[in-house]
Amino acid sequence: MNLKLHLTLADTPTKVIDLTDATLPTVIGRDSEVSQVVIPDSQSSRAHCSLDIEDDKVMVEDMGSRNGTWLNGQPITRARAYHGDILKLGKTHLTFEIGDNKPIDPLVGQRLGGFELQEVVGRGRYGTVFKGSQINLGRQVAVKVLAEEYRGDPEKVQSFLTEARRAGRLNHPHLVQVHDVCQVGDNYLLIMELMKGSTADILRDHGPFDDERVLRVMQHIGRALGYAESQRLVHRDVKPDNILVNEEGLYKLADLGIAAPIADNGQATQERIFGSPHYVAPEQARGGSIDGRADLYALGCTAWHLLTGKTVFQGSNRQVVLAHINTEPEDLDKLAPNANEDLIELIEDLLEKDPDERPKNAAELVAKVDEILKQPPRAKGAPPRPRMVKRVRRRRRYRG
Repeated sequence: MNLKLHLTLADTPTKVIDLTDATLPTVIGRDSEVSQVVIPDSQSSRAHCSLDIEDDKVMVEDMGSRNGTWLNGQPITRARAYHGDILKLGKTHLTFEIGDNKPIDPLVGQRLGGFELQEVVGRGRYGTVFKGSQINLGRQVAVKVLAEEYRGDPEKVQSFLTEARRAGRLNHPHLVQVHDVCQVGDNYLLIMELMKGSTADILRDHGPFDDERVLRVMQHIGRALGYAESQRLVHRDVKPDNILVNEEGLYKLADLGIAAPIADNGQATQERIFGSPHYVAPEQARGGSIDGRADLYALGCTAWHLLTGKTVFQGSNRQVVLAHINTEPEDLDKLAPNANEDLIELIEDLLEKDPDERPKNAAELVAKVDEILKQPPRAKGAPPRPRMVKRVRRRRRYRG
């Protein structure tokens, strides 16, 4: 199999690494003693990730790296790579060239119904998201196309359509708006408003957020979650990849179509455990009933990640999930020593193991964020505000 990597490091020319005849698996990292592909990047780990080919599929696996392995803007433990995919290790970008120089995606440049697909902007659970143009209205949109391997699966098709229609019934300034869902030939399309990018993209490209930006994310997404609560829904997958930003700087929550309904008893029953390991609430990870406070926990994990540049817990998916259930996080004061004390306390409150110790709902969260935002900002370069009394954090284990 033709396998090449186009390596790009800041301020250096792109270098092509030909792995077509290499012995696999091969390790990528900064240490020449343990890595076959060496990248001169201090933010990468000595042995960062490995590449292998299994059943003609190129597989990427993180090797417990310090800053994580990112594929197309998403942190991965193990995933398949396709032609044109971008792997990010520290500051280094590696673009895959797989096969006989096939186009990055065969749908790019094609017209499906009244939509012209212009470029790939992301990949979701069920398919690829394209930047597109709606010809008859002359507007830019995002078009999610159901993956080819799912088109022949009636259950997957129905799930895709159901989630799209459910999301289309929701309308809020801080939710990504779904315009339409349709079938064109063998393709199933979800048409959405086009966003500039995700908070995961911003974090990857520009580093951790400052206090005010984290608070704005919490404020806007808190409002979206308040609307979800009013519609008796639990999102279940709040994370940086699902928080998008538009050209006006408004943060919006995506994928509310996968939300679970809240029953009359105020709880949502999980048919299966859902959510991303790095952002999953303890009660959600256990597989029990949940309510909107599980989303608040996930928003707390997201705020922690955006503020510090690292997830609350590290390790394999299983290790991370167990840590959410049993392990107290590090001291956020030490990880973000210059951050607003009230912001730190609010994030830590959201990460309480016991849902009853978190804010009771999204409205309470937004009110607290609003109060913090009223504080005058520190001047650039000014020392942190004095802390009159050092907080003693509550250290509890959730006993469900």
